[in-house]
Amino acid sequence: MKKNPMFQKFKIFFLIVCTNISFNVFTQNSSLISDCDDFVSGPTAWPYVLIATTVDSGAASQNAQTFTINVTSLPAGGANVRVYKTVANGNAFFGNPVALTLGSNSVTVAAVTFDRAVKFQFSSGDIEFDALSLNGVNSGCVITSPPSSTSLISDCDDFIIGSNANWQHVLVATTLADGVASQAAQTFTMNITSLPVGGANVRVYKTVANGNAFFGNPVALTLGSNSITVAAVTFDRAVKFQFSSGDVEFDALSLNGDDSDCVCNTNYSTDIITSCDSYTWTDGNTYISSNNLATDTFVNVIGCDSIINLDLTVNFSSFFTDFMHVCDSYTWIDGNTYTSSNNTATYTLTNAVGCDSIVSLDLTITNIDANVLVVDDSTLMTQSVGTGIMYQWLDCNNNFAPIVSETNPILITQNSGDYAVELTLNDCSVISDCYTITSTLNTDNLFSQYAIQLFPNPTSNDFYILFEGTKAQDILILDIHGKVVLQKSDLLNYDMINISSFEPGTYFVKIITLKETKDFKIIKQ
Repeated sequence: MKKNPMFQKFKIFFLIVCTNISFNVFTQNSSLISDCDDFVSGPTAWPYVLIATTVDSGAASQNAQTFTINVTSLPAGGANVRVYKTVANGNAFFGNPVALTLGSNSVTVAAVTFDRAVKFQFSSGDIEFDALSLNGVNSGCVITSPPSSTSLISDCDDFIIGSNANWQHVLVATTLADGVASQAAQTFTMNITSLPVGGANVRVYKTVANGNAFFGNPVALTLGSNSITVAAVTFDRAVKFQFSSGDVEFDALSLNGDDSDCVCNTNYSTDIITSCDSYTWTDGNTYISSNNLATDTFVNVIGCDSIINLDLTVNFSSFFTDFMHVCDSYTWIDGNTYTSSNNTATYTLTNAVGCDSIVSLDLTITNIDANVLVVDDSTLMTQSVGTGIMYQWLDCNNNFAPIVSETNPILITQNSGDYAVELTLNDCSVISDCYTITSTLNTDNLFSQYAIQLFPNPTSNDFYILFEGTKAQDILILDIHGKVVLQKSDLLNYDMINISSFEPGTYFVKIITLKETKDFKIIKQ
């Protein structure tokens, strides 16, 4: 608990004056030296040894070595302690025996400039103590119990002993040494649970502007809450509250808002937490939703309960998928430019409640290859052939006008000119460069001299080829992707071609004669 600075000042002063009087608000357990494993075995006359340091500790052994013990009982005939230490040349030195007394006993061996051993040797194990420390480290052989829920004024070291026999118990609120702080209002509050027979009084002592002392009228204390406030002033002063009896029992005491450590009051506080998704609290539980019911109990520095109430607000992260369908490339919120489809990238933002907003990218990028292959002097074929692609061949010499019915990956024409293709997929379109066809075939002469016919067209299974006045050397059948699916040689007039195994669709028939090459379309139903 937090203490008023004046409590500390007067307690220190009082302990200095009364060296052998031990005041402690705590109820402490005690231990015999013989029962405490901080001590090791020593020689017969000094059987219990407290080792402060050894040569092995190096430079640390050069420091001052101190033990302090608060003795509560001594064996009949008393007991002694002496110092064992090594000196600069390594020899042993034994100090004179010192008689232990009830209360606080302390021995310090001064610092040196060489590595050494220091031990404190005790003549008896029947020394009882309730506090022991070695070089500032408290012993674990005694356990300090928390204060009780009530205290008498006479048992509480927040009070000092006054010089007036009628007002022996004094609560110091402020002194001149506190300067400007002493000018503030000074208040004590005490909750009294029991009064001595005949009652008890409290009065105010204060100094006034000229430095003289002023004593207020006695005020009778009552069961329950009692409080006195001395108003603020504009000069430095002392203020004390004087009590007529030490047999006043209380369960709460505060001075200028600082609670006393003399009674064990349960402290309540609220732990206000805002977290995202989950929170692991002091009770070890992980909470995944808001909670204002959980409590956890700690033991504070004076051994009293400190109960914490949880006031937890759990907010949640959000998750979102950014679906994008784009052409060629895309620069996302993460600053990266993607040139191919991606469904693994994520980016974290902050949502409206301060938690993560995790965005996942589901990106489909359509890349279309606009390159065209010049197959021969009458055939162009796109390099992009795939499901869902739409084709439209264009006449570059006619302001890129669409060529009617030319919507396949292959363009076969006997008309010389410049041609391009527009490819469309997933709402993305691209127009190829223009490619030149210089046909060497005189179509009019071919049809006037030779009659080449395919029938029936469309067909489900077979078609026939009619040659009049010429002879076919080879026939190639290509699908719409430009793949050769059938090749035959040395065809005769009225030869039958079986395509029953072909998938329905459009096919291109390339007939190679002795004179020229002729291209046809045939529909497989």
